[in-house]
Amino acid sequence: MHRPDASRGRLGLPALLAMFALALLCSTAGRARDIPYGEVSDPAVQRCDALNWSPQHAAAAPCYRALAGGEGPAAAAEGAWALGDLVRANALFRAAAAARPRDATLRVRWGELYIDSHQPQQALDLFHEALANDPHDDYARIDAASVLDDQFAVQAHDELRAAMADPALPAGARLRGLLLSAGAALEEGDAASTGPLLDQAEVIAAAKRLPHLEIDALRAALAQLQGEDGTAWIQRALQEDPAFGAAYALPAHIDDIRWRASDAIALYRQAIAVEPTLWSARVQLGDCLLRQGQLGEGRAMLESAYRGDPYDPVTVNLLRLLDSLQHFAVRSYDRAPDGGPALILHISNAEVQVLAPYVRRLAERALRTYAQRYRFEPRTAIQIEVYPHHDDLAVRTAGLPGLQGELGVTFGYVVAIDSPGARPVGEFHWGDTLWHEMAHVYTLESTDFDVPRWLTEGLSVFEEWRTGPSPGVQIPAYVLAAFAHGRALPVMRLNGGFVHPQYPEQVVVSYMQAGLICDYIDRAFGFDRLRALLHAFEHTSDVSVAMQRSLGLNATQFDARFGADLQQHYGRVFPQMDRWLTLRNQAAQGAARQDWPATQAAATEALALQAQDVGEDSPYLPLAQAWAAQNQPARALATLLDYAQRGGHDPRALRTLADALHAQGRSAEAIGVLDGVNDIAPFDEALHGQLGDWLLQAGRAAEALAEYRVALALDPPDRASAHLRLARAQYALHDLPEARRQVIAALEVAPNFRPAQQLLLQLAAAPKSAY
Repeated sequence: MHRPDASRGRLGLPALLAMFALALLCSTAGRARDIPYGEVSDPAVQRCDALNWSPQHAAAAPCYRALAGGEGPAAAAEGAWALGDLVRANALFRAAAAARPRDATLRVRWGELYIDSHQPQQALDLFHEALANDPHDDYARIDAASVLDDQFAVQAHDELRAAMADPALPAGARLRGLLLSAGAALEEGDAASTGPLLDQAEVIAAAKRLPHLEIDALRAALAQLQGEDGTAWIQRALQEDPAFGAAYALPAHIDDIRWRASDAIALYRQAIAVEPTLWSARVQLGDCLLRQGQLGEGRAMLESAYRGDPYDPVTVNLLRLLDSLQHFAVRSYDRAPDGGPALILHISNAEVQVLAPYVRRLAERALRTYAQRYRFEPRTAIQIEVYPHHDDLAVRTAGLPGLQGELGVTFGYVVAIDSPGARPVGEFHWGDTLWHEMAHVYTLESTDFDVPRWLTEGLSVFEEWRTGPSPGVQIPAYVLAAFAHGRALPVMRLNGGFVHPQYPEQVVVSYMQAGLICDYIDRAFGFDRLRALLHAFEHTSDVSVAMQRSLGLNATQFDARFGADLQQHYGRVFPQMDRWLTLRNQAAQGAARQDWPATQAAATEALALQAQDVGEDSPYLPLAQAWAAQNQPARALATLLDYAQRGGHDPRALRTLADALHAQGRSAEAIGVLDGVNDIAPFDEALHGQLGDWLLQAGRAAEALAEYRVALALDPPDRASAHLRLARAQYALHDLPEARRQVIAALEVAPNFRPAQQLLLQLAAAPKSAY
């Protein structure tokens, strides 16, 4: 994957670092500092802070100005920071740190200033310096955990757990850790864990006379998660500090995480009304509006955030993404004849002629399939954005480039995916990705977004396997290894595997586990019960209650049955995991050496342990090579057929399979296989020409014409032949005027092109009435 560069306009790492440095020189802020929770012991700073988060908020500014003009550099830094003068605060912290090189607390505060100026890595460095000076500075540990959590780093959990395990943890640091844990639990949809965490935080805040503001805001979010009204908690926070915009913004963030963008938008608007200089809320509101397809208002909100804080990289990247979207082609399709909803496609000008027909075809099939399965008709047009550069999708998803794992994302009725041109050929199946994301439209919208993350993701994976372009259960080898080592999560905790992973592969492991759960429910209980589970969450956020109502099992009972099903399906390979992984490697290495007997032996044994192994590095592929090299074409064909029927989708293997089928006269099967490659690697001009030829031979001239048009759009080296193919298809469709235009176009490229001359003579001999 290539990273963004200046010519593309995205802020990559070097540009971000330069902008971050400039941010300290120029940034302005509203309420610049977060609540210190006892971290700052200077009484003068504490007096100003007591005003800042109180009904006397307006009196805090003169207090901070007096601090900023004082002689003590640490206190002056706090005052300058609170007033939004980050450059002076930075200089003062630097001077204070030079005078007190062993002061860990000072470095922690300095690091928190860097967080506020969008410099998380520099903040982490200072937190680690603080811990080098004082290994027991738990404020530093908790701050580090917070930064790592914002970066979706797997180390975040370990950092927080280490800090919270310290019996000497200061009360304010413990309060901050509890709030971080409660926020994480809310992001995971774990209402049962959130309440006790907030209860503990409340006890500490009351005992130490610390602000309750964030506690109340998180209680409002908890109430919303439980289907209750959180307004009373928000009002309680605003009584303590009427200008505390985060009273609305924190619940808005939790709604946003849960895909409830319309609710989040309303709350962010109220946050800004209360605290107009809460720039982060403006950024999030702008992003939410973009995800709802409201590009005009979203841009306006981001521009207002930019005027207040021009160095937030998320703001800058989203605005630049909007600039690039202006150059996308927009294709709108009216309601389909069967009553399906309209589609609006946003595809780059360079790719629209190739991709639009296939995106439309697959999306409309998904609409028909899902409307029947989920008994829901979308209420508005579905917008599909196809990004030719992966970092643009990363910005659309998270506001920053560099997010590598995402292939697509759904925001209600807005779907965004990588173009097949954004990654190397065969690296991902864009058709499956679109199918996956389209399922989200139905599972989210039909339940008014009351579905937990694990279930909507699981249903999308399940639909890929069951109804998608390449049906078949596909589990990566490392995921099976994780299951074999007991890393499947209890269903009550499965959301955490998506939101706060604790090891590098856990997100993908969680996707696969969720898909397997849905597959198991479908097999054991039927799809109606699976759909009932989806809708059970409209009435409860408790996974166990929803399962009891729809499946007749509580969560613990379900985990036991699902675990038994995993063993039934994979019990042969789990005890021999190391052997299986070795055999897979041996098959690949044997093929690389062209040692075909060794390849055949290793691949055959590996597939005996796991016949459904059709993902990356599948043993089916070297086994087919081995059979072909040993002059056993029937076995090679049977191997590739087995691979394809189980959902394998390596484009080169499928091309080989299609050629073999066509050579045997199995043209309909060959056409079906080759057409499926369009959902994987559509930028192959030769593929479209070959498929068009086969379709034309089969008497399917209209379909051949579509393929020939795509081939011509790919600017083939032999344009004369491309125009002639179009002419032949038009001739077969009895559109003689268009056939003649295409023949002439071929002859303009190659005047002596005999096949074109011959077709032109045929056209000239046709009766005038044919024209």
